[in-house]
Amino acid sequence: MYAQPPSDRVSHLLVRTADGQTHRVLSFRSFQCSEPITVDGGSCSESRGIPYHFADLVHYIQNHSGTGTEDAELITRTWQIRRGEAPEVAGDCVMATCKVSR
Repeated sequence: MYAQPPSDRVSHLLVRTADGQTHRVLSFRSFQCSEPITVDGGSCSESRGIPYHFADLVHYIQNHSGTGTEDAELITRTWQIRRGEAPEVAGDCVMATCKVSR
């Protein structure tokens, strides 16, 4: 019923604000990004995570375009998954710089 991670790495689309904090995409109501956000992942196509999760978040961003007030980056964060241990951040890929509003 639900997709499993395709490997020992899993990624998710997030918003990183200017203070370095990461937030869920759904925490924001408008996005004004430097480039179009598409389901192919652009420069982050290798770290899109579970396809339907990624596509749902991209569609949310596309449907909530508007003027933003806060500087942010749209990122895909990847975690290394190891059996019996906590996931470890393996890296971030910046998809676009944006202005976002909550």
